[in-house]
Amino acid sequence: MIARPNERSAAVGLRAAGLPLVAGLLLSSATPSPAAAQELPLRALPAPIEESRAFRQAVQRAWRSEDGSPGGGYWQNWAGYDLKATLDPETGVVDGSVRILYHHDAPVNLNTVYLHLHQNLHKEGVPRNSAQEVTGGVTIHSLSADGEDLTEGPVARGPGWEVDGTVMQVRPTIRVERGDTVQLDIEWSFTVPQNGAGRMGHSDREMYFIAYWFPKMAVFDNVLGWVADPYLGNAEFYDEFGDYTAEITVPAGWTVMATGELQNPEEVFSAITVERLEEAAVSDERVVIADRASRDAGTVTREGVDGMLTYRFAANDVRDFAWTTSNVQRWDAASAEVGPRVDGEPAPECDAGEEACPEGGAGSDVNGTRRVLVHSFWREERAPLWEDQWLYAKQSIEFHSEYTGFPYPWSHMTSVEGTDIIGGGMEFPMMTIIGPYTGQEPTDLFNVTSHEIGHMWIPMIVGTNEKRHAWMDEGATTYLEGASRMELWPGVDHFRVEARTYYQVAQAGLEQSMMRHGDYYEPGPAYGAASYPKPATLMVALRQLMGRETWEEAYRTFIREWAYKHPTPFDFFNTFERFAEEDLDWFWTSFYYETWSLDHAVRSVTPRPTGGAVIRIVDEGRAIFPTTVRVQTQNGMDFVHEIDVEHWLQGNDEYELDVAPAAGAVTRVEIDPQGYAPDVDRTNNFWPRGR
Repeated sequence: MIARPNERSAAVGLRAAGLPLVAGLLLSSATPSPAAAQELPLRALPAPIEESRAFRQAVQRAWRSEDGSPGGGYWQNWAGYDLKATLDPETGVVDGSVRILYHHDAPVNLNTVYLHLHQNLHKEGVPRNSAQEVTGGVTIHSLSADGEDLTEGPVARGPGWEVDGTVMQVRPTIRVERGDTVQLDIEWSFTVPQNGAGRMGHSDREMYFIAYWFPKMAVFDNVLGWVADPYLGNAEFYDEFGDYTAEITVPAGWTVMATGELQNPEEVFSAITVERLEEAAVSDERVVIADRASRDAGTVTREGVDGMLTYRFAANDVRDFAWTTSNVQRWDAASAEVGPRVDGEPAPECDAGEEACPEGGAGSDVNGTRRVLVHSFWREERAPLWEDQWLYAKQSIEFHSEYTGFPYPWSHMTSVEGTDIIGGGMEFPMMTIIGPYTGQEPTDLFNVTSHEIGHMWIPMIVGTNEKRHAWMDEGATTYLEGASRMELWPGVDHFRVEARTYYQVAQAGLEQSMMRHGDYYEPGPAYGAASYPKPATLMVALRQLMGRETWEEAYRTFIREWAYKHPTPFDFFNTFERFAEEDLDWFWTSFYYETWSLDHAVRSVTPRPTGGAVIRIVDEGRAIFPTTVRVQTQNGMDFVHEIDVEHWLQGNDEYELDVAPAAGAVTRVEIDPQGYAPDVDRTNNFWPRGR
């Protein structure tokens, strides 16, 4: 469909700029070029969005809705995991077992289920898109379905299992029907790589960050069915929500923190460590839980049984499980205040003590306002900038909770310094691993902390498909990071600064579509630009287009409605159109599907001898977007004029603005004075040039 005119755009632009539109100064405000009267448009027009057939079927079956919300018949499969793992820090070998209860709620029968073996990225001969350390990958020691042992073999042999790269196919002896729960019991082992595709590993075998480490159910969703894309090392993950229990065994002296709530702190930590954790749970200031002296003295953990400790964790409604362990890292902790629990938010069990955990749920104080523990594990000699990382995490959790309108739902957020493992950061539920940022500015560490913690909302709560649509989580999180930087590190327009990377890639002609699968980008900057700065820039532009209040209502509604569910891009588009109350296909097509660039320019300003001028605005790009023009005159007039998007949708490629003699001589013209339109070339947005 061709978009309807945006009747609010002029008013929004005026309010944003804080400038008036002075009556009587514009003799003609809608004069297109003479050529625009031709029957054929002068420019390519964006095609309407065509929702996929599978998505339309999901809408027709009431699994999804045309307004972007989940349908009344929305369904989602579920998995429960009971994990047990032992790590030998000297060899880096993890021995594990898992019992998976996979509940099938789809209206279709399954003869096969699929699991991910992500560690097979490090197996010799497995396809991957970059060189990786070869460790042998995953060794499956045993596998049974519903109590019956299965053997490895091809489909022709009937029930069994087979591994293809990083994906394992399991064929139970009994067909899985709607409402059934299949039980899988698997024993396996693997050697932890030093650098697991930049997302997990170990540092000198004195700290480990263990992630994508267990056989994990692939997603069977109500649009695509099985989504069991292989892990090639670049595109990230699409995970099902589920409940987890985990027993993690390590040598005494090694602390463990993980996704979920620790169920047995008194069994593994010394009395002084438990006391310090209780203090941190209600503190706005840093509490040092462990330092090098207490580590060396052996006063952080208990002695264990035969020199080993088993940490037990539980987590509900999370899409993954990760953990970290070390016997040397310093451990700082504090707490963040996140507000009351929201409707539909899970209420995990609380272990911070009765005083800190009344009926409100984990981390609640006596006034009903929840406090979330913030943990920071780091090494002073490796990452001195981490001295204040706990504070950056606390600030980020508090800001994001308020800005999204969805308070952080879990009892802790843990950050781990990963020198030799990672340069930037990587997120998992309640956990993130971040590089040391040695020699950089404190703002750089704040930025990555804010970004990784921002991922707790998307995709950890809003379960997007990161593999196929990285912009949905990375772009939204880059935007949220920018909003926090604007609030907590003022003085710079961080949105405009971050947009420059996208503009540079676009100007160089190196863009590729945002709707491309993450593993299918050509080498170069296209994947990064399409996933991070471009979608964040477009969120700012859409906010400007819709008006901040309306945009924020749509943004928060999208998070609330899709919490613990799986939205597609169409759900995202439809949600924002619901609140915009107009068809925005021209926006989605121009920027999300195509790599069209926006480039509005002041082509000329022709003054009149008696005052006033004719201002010629041209569209030198292909992307569609309304235009805000600010005009200043010699006698002190300062006003803006909006060129509605409908003018460009009619096929015009220029616009004449006639300023009346009463306004005086025009001294300056500026397109997009707020700087939030996604215009890739701002050098031609001014007249006179260079001012």
